Amino acid sequence: MKKFLRSSLMSVLLAGVLFGAAATTQADTRLVSTDALVTELIFALRADRYLVAVDVTSHLPPDYRPLKIVGYHRNLSAEGLLSLSPTLVIGSEHMGPAPALDALRQAGVTLLQLSSPDHPKQLRDNIQRVAESLGLSETVAPLLARLDQQLLALESQPITGSSAAFLLATDPAKLRLAGHGTTGEAFIRLTGGHNVADFTNYRTVSAESLLAMDPDIIILAGQEKDHALDSFIKSNPVLAHSRAARFGHIIAVDGSTLVAGLSLASIEEARQLILAVKAN
Repeated sequence: MKKFLRSSLMSVLLAGVLFGAAATTQADTRLVSTDALVTELIFALRADRYLVAVDVTSHLPPDYRPLKIVGYHRNLSAEGLLSLSPTLVIGSEHMGPAPALDALRQAGVTLLQLSSPDHPKQLRDNIQRVAESLGLSETVAPLLARLDQQLLALESQPITGSSAAFLLATDPAKLRLAGHGTTGEAFIRLTGGHNVADFTNYRTVSAESLLAMDPDIIILAGQEKDHALDSFIKSNPVLAHSRAARFGHIIAVDGSTLVAGLSLASIEEARQLILAVKAN
């Protein structure tokens, strides 16, 4: 009996030590996000307390506490990052350059590189990997449930059969059309539509060429949704004769939600686009 009690006590003490070590490790986490999508997921998982720095593309809530900015994710400085004493750096598969990443690994910093999702399954995988890296089992399930609800809402009323053109609206006079293999096309797939472009990557096209394609929907991806439509029509008056314009289907979306691939916010943008199309 005494032997059993001693054994049980040792098990409890060992479990307490291991739990304490895990809690200490989590509490001591100093996290750097080098990707806008990663930053979005960190906030959605309620793990922003670990953040010490973010990249230039990340969006923080208004009046949020000051954070260091580490620059562009493809051109990171090992010295700059190490000066922040990070324990974990999370970014995309494009994070670099390689020598900077090697220096971080040699310094004992854990690196997690995620794919830039072009499909909801990849977004789900990214959520799970970020949660696992931070030990956030209690917040990941509600977030995945929310994602599933958003996707069900999209699937319940797709714009199947509609052709769409996805344009980067950074310059209304310069039409950058999304082709195959782009986040723009991934966004079109979210809505259930199909891409009118027959090329890969992004390509500059003329307004006349776009009119000839005559898509059912023209999607303008920029950061100023309220002004995007007016600027677009003024700069490309010929497109006032397009099918999309005639049916009120030139629609602006927040391009910042697609900077790093499909995001939670971009799925909501897709839902809003579907509602706008069906309302006209």
